[in-house]
Amino acid sequence: MTQNTDQEKDIQAALLDMAKAAGFTEEEFKSIQSALEKGATLADVFNISKEAMESAYAYAYNLYKAGNYKDAESMFRGLCLYDGDDPRFWMGLAGCLQAREAYQLAIDTYGMAGVAGALKDPSPFFYGGLCYLKLGDGENAAASFRAALGLGDESIPAHKACHDRIRALLASLAQQKEGA
Repeated sequence: MTQNTDQEKDIQAALLDMAKAAGFTEEEFKSIQSALEKGATLADVFNISKEAMESAYAYAYNLYKAGNYKDAESMFRGLCLYDGDDPRFWMGLAGCLQAREAYQLAIDTYGMAGVAGALKDPSPFFYGGLCYLKLGDGENAAASFRAALGLGDESIPAHKACHDRIRALLASLAQQKEGA
């Protein structure tokens, strides 16, 4: 038996123990595990309606807009856990992290938003670049901005506006580099 197989068995046993401690039977655990392996979200598994998820998102978004980043972050974390496929949830979480000046975590979370959105929207990488700037890392900021320019569709007004902002920032970074 290989070491990986032993580790996988240990992990499976630990997960089953946690599920039992949470009140699930072994059959329920295996059913949940099977559904998740087939692409279901936890929201699907636990029959949380789209309407309930949308209501939770609206609540989290309102907390964020009100400047209550700590509570908004908690809500967005839960939304990401229950449906990690929705880029809005990751963007909300990343925005909270950025507002709390947890820039590296925000960068990573913006990356998750980009992946959840199938790399179709440049904005997660734009905001990630802004976080790099806050960290004083102009090189990675510029790389993030350039990557964002390759994403999106200029015929979509929000994408065009994001690209325009990125071009202006890249020009500013180039001027700063020349002046240094």
